[in-house]
Amino acid sequence: MIIDEIPDTWTNDQKEVYEIYSKYVSKGDDSEVIAEFEELLTRWLKESQIKIVSWNCNGKFREKFKEIIEEEADIYVIQECEDPAQSTDEDYREFAGENYLWTGHLHYKGLGIFAREDIKLEKLESNGEFEHFIPVRVNDTFNMLGVWAMPKYVEMIHDFFDANEELFDENLIMCGDFNSSVVFNYHHPKSKNHTVLNEKLESKNLFSVYHAMTEDEQGSEKEMTFFQSRHLNYSFHMDLVYAAKNVVKEFNILDHFKWITVSDHLPIAFVIE
Repeated sequence: MIIDEIPDTWTNDQKEVYEIYSKYVSKGDDSEVIAEFEELLTRWLKESQIKIVSWNCNGKFREKFKEIIEEEADIYVIQECEDPAQSTDEDYREFAGENYLWTGHLHYKGLGIFAREDIKLEKLESNGEFEHFIPVRVNDTFNMLGVWAMPKYVEMIHDFFDANEELFDENLIMCGDFNSSVVFNYHHPKSKNHTVLNEKLESKNLFSVYHAMTEDEQGSEKEMTFFQSRHLNYSFHMDLVYAAKNVVKEFNILDHFKWITVSDHLPIAFVIE
């Protein structure tokens, strides 16, 4: 089990154990000892990973959160969810706890980021009046930007980027409902369409994880994330994750047969180290 890159979250003691293990492997020493090391390292690697789920729940998240938590994510980025602070649903407030961030002008439909109690969320300052964007520092190790693009959709994301360009670098993970695709370029000015947004993000070393992993062309995706009016034959790929190359280790769009009964959008689950 040779690791390409030791996780930044490992302590000096963990790194030292890995160095000892590497020496055993290089010498071809006792396989039982190596097996014990590998069991320990596997557990440490799993503990160093963070699983994130991004999902537009299509409203009434208080009635749906019990289904999405079956994914056992560490962080949930949820679009169209209620403000827990104003909810009368005790189970929903208990799910949210105190380790969450929420924004929106309607208490029953906004953008929320919910995290395990042991994960540190620190809201980052941003410029401009952008209600459905949440920039946050996670565990003092990376930045995340939760997005729910409202009308004028991709143009709003351009405006946020232009006002907060300093937030966009290879240490950022950007995810959410972009409500955008190159197939809708003709709806927007050429300077603010999806193709140009993609170019802006790539200039900051941020790439669409789905497209990088599948090699699908933008606008010709084999997997869709949004099913208008929940019709399987009227679908688009518009829920996205952008990150630097090799940051995301696993990426899945969850099964549409299950989730189409719950929302018009499919959840996206991904793992980072």
